[in-house]
Amino acid sequence: MKNSTSLRRRNQFLLFFYTLGMFLFTFLCIIRGLDYPLTAPIICVITGILLNILFATRKVDERLMAIMTILLLNVTGVVTLINTNNPFYVLFLIFGLLLISLYFSFILNTVMLVITFSEIGLLMYWLFPHLWHALSHEQLFWSIISILFLTTFSIIQALYLHASNRSIERKNDHMEKEFESKEGYLKLFFENAKDSIAVFDLNNKVIAANPAFVQLYGWSLEESIGKQIPMVPPDYYEASQQRVEDMVVGKSFDLLQTKDMKKDGTVFDAEVTLSPIFDANGQVIATSVITRDISYRKEAEELRVQSEKLKMAGEIAAGVAHEVKNPLSVISGFVQMMNEDASSPYEFYTKLIKSEIDRINLIISEFLVLSKPHAHDAKNFNIEQVLKDMLALFKLEMNVKNITIQEVWKAPNAMINGDANQIKQVFINIFKNAIEAIEAEGHIEFSMIATDTHVVVTIADNGIGMKQEIVDNIFQPFYTTKEKGTGLGMMITEKIIHEHQGDIKINSTYGVGTEFIIMLPLSDTL
Repeated sequence: MKNSTSLRRRNQFLLFFYTLGMFLFTFLCIIRGLDYPLTAPIICVITGILLNILFATRKVDERLMAIMTILLLNVTGVVTLINTNNPFYVLFLIFGLLLISLYFSFILNTVMLVITFSEIGLLMYWLFPHLWHALSHEQLFWSIISILFLTTFSIIQALYLHASNRSIERKNDHMEKEFESKEGYLKLFFENAKDSIAVFDLNNKVIAANPAFVQLYGWSLEESIGKQIPMVPPDYYEASQQRVEDMVVGKSFDLLQTKDMKKDGTVFDAEVTLSPIFDANGQVIATSVITRDISYRKEAEELRVQSEKLKMAGEIAAGVAHEVKNPLSVISGFVQMMNEDASSPYEFYTKLIKSEIDRINLIISEFLVLSKPHAHDAKNFNIEQVLKDMLALFKLEMNVKNITIQEVWKAPNAMINGDANQIKQVFINIFKNAIEAIEAEGHIEFSMIATDTHVVVTIADNGIGMKQEIVDNIFQPFYTTKEKGTGLGMMITEKIIHEHQGDIKINSTYGVGTEFIIMLPLSDTL
């Protein structure tokens, strides 16, 4: 016998069969008036019921339960034979022996065979001695031969059944271990998967979710299981519901890129695989959703595209500078000569031409900034002094437009490594935009604060602000909302900041104002 699931099933079957059989025997004794005391079978029925309850409610060792069952079967046969004067009840012992053979144990069957036939011989000799005296020597001889034949047959059968059962049990154990192994691997995969995995019922309620789901969406298992949770932004809800309806009829979606929403309302770029789950009859009983946050991938893709645009603009810049600047210098020289003739009737036009030539020179200069890589001879410089020089350039213009400024300086002696002129140009571009956004009598908040690793410069105005579309495209080449703008200023600004390993962020509300946040690493952190 092995302490396994198969042994447990045999114990359950024998106990149930024993209890049911004794109950029927007791019932027959009552209705048929059999000459048999009812005390013993009633006790046997109660014992069987108690053992069944014990077996079902408590964790009992299977070997111990098997021994208890075998003893119960044998003792019941002995007690039944003792309590009657009818040798026919010896069948109880033989029947118990047959039931014990279901354990398919050669040793157990052999031992119980010897014990049972010994008990039968002794009890028959003690309880029914007249049967022994009534048997002739020839009948006794053939009775012994029959018992030996049955014993030999039982032993051979036990050997065969034992070998067959061991083979079956090995196969069952192998299949059971294989199933448990697969189930364990699947559980390990589910629990340790880096992608979020969730299973939903047909009412879109969460059935199961893995730790990655909790980490990604922010909903705990207690908050999720058995409930519908908002995982989709309102703008994408209708499309999401349509996908759910499609999955219910068996459709799946592989690596679908969409937008999902976390518990705190944060919207992120997601790549999802949606699959229906079928039962044995091919009916959809649930749906699974595997989600991956691809926000970083999207950002990397945007940076790659931006880099390609910068490269393209740089190539254009080099070409324009080479092809246009030389002839433009010649034209500019002749126009200046024409402007020196005060009596020229074309003075108005030559001055207009000169202003446009200056504008072309400005565009070319901005192009050339795009084509130049970050200076290799970068030096440490005091950014506070650079910013103070930059603000001094706009003091007069702010006074004319009645613009007030609030200054906060909390980064004394902060040193930046890079090109001071380029950094100055960055803040000139941003501050110029802030002034232009204020029509009159506005306010600008300027602050420079140092952290352990960075200098954070904030420039906020209460001007007209920008729509989200403008904020999303402000760093694109040639994108401008100004009548005389080139669409390169903010692109160049972003390029310079990134070359200095910094970062720039824009927060703007149309009709309220705009805030620029620039972060640059301190020189001792590089």
